[in-house]
Amino acid sequence: MWASWSNGRVDPIRNAFVVDATPALAFEVFTLGMGSWWDRAYTPDPDSFDGIAIVPEVGPPVAMVHGDSPYPFGNVTVWEPGARYAQTFWLAMDPAHPSTLEVTFTGTDAGTRVEFEHGGWNDDNASYREKYGDWSLLLDRYRAAVAETG
Repeated sequence: MWASWSNGRVDPIRNAFVVDATPALAFEVFTLGMGSWWDRAYTPDPDSFDGIAIVPEVGPPVAMVHGDSPYPFGNVTVWEPGARYAQTFWLAMDPAHPSTLEVTFTGTDAGTRVEFEHGGWNDDNASYREKYGDWSLLLDRYRAAVAETG
């Protein structure tokens, strides 16, 4: 199913849910723990996948680690521990025209509301959007990792 166009842009992929954790823990598992919940099937070489490296600051690359070889797939654009994380994203697409990931973490009585958005779609990258229909599966793995940590 192709995404709908709104004001000449493709709508982002969105997902929101609550995890039983503090915003700080939910943020940490999403970011620094990404390599533990990311499915190796969504990497350039599943057999050699060793994790994901993220430097906890704005600017550095986010990279999948395959042995001694990093495979950058974005750059951190927002690093607000316990509140908000964002990065450019070009996994399986042209790095010259990246999309964006943005995740917010809001404390609630039940834990933390996590709002995920994969957007930044435009004329240069919208043709890649349909490849990303499995975010709900990856985010299920994230939720399970939070549950195991908490």
